[in-house]
Amino acid sequence: MQFTKTLVSILTWLCIISITLLTAIVLLQVISRVSDIFVPGTEELARLLIVWLTFLGSSLAIHEKMHLAVNYFVRKVGKDKRKYVHLFVNILLALFYGVLTVYGFRLAADSMSSSSPALQLPMGIFYLALPVSGLFSLYFILSGMKKSPTEDEGGGAV
Repeated sequence: MQFTKTLVSILTWLCIISITLLTAIVLLQVISRVSDIFVPGTEELARLLIVWLTFLGSSLAIHEKMHLAVNYFVRKVGKDKRKYVHLFVNILLALFYGVLTVYGFRLAADSMSSSSPALQLPMGIFYLALPVSGLFSLYFILSGMKKSPTEDEGGGAV
């Protein structure tokens, strides 16, 4: 339980840092365009941050049970069948994130030799968001399967 709290805290801070940097970079882009000053790499860096923010944020959504797929179908059935639907949905999600993790690592490894145009970063850094998020999501799904579907339903899915 303490490990999960620490992991959630780290992911939350990574998302906060990413959105803060993204905001600053986009503001810098706007100011530089208005003042006709060229700042290389800002668009590419903003794209990198939004990719990582999206995938890390989706892992947090899985943990908070706010991801639509986690609760939508569970809440549609009667309370007597929720346990089975909850288990089935989580197995499907675990399979999906397992495939995402395996092929994400392959994609990231294969694209480490190519570089991004402006920053000259390995493209694998962009694609590494897939398997990293997949691992976090798998952990949250598998640790959340032990809970009852009505125990902690989260507030986001309707």
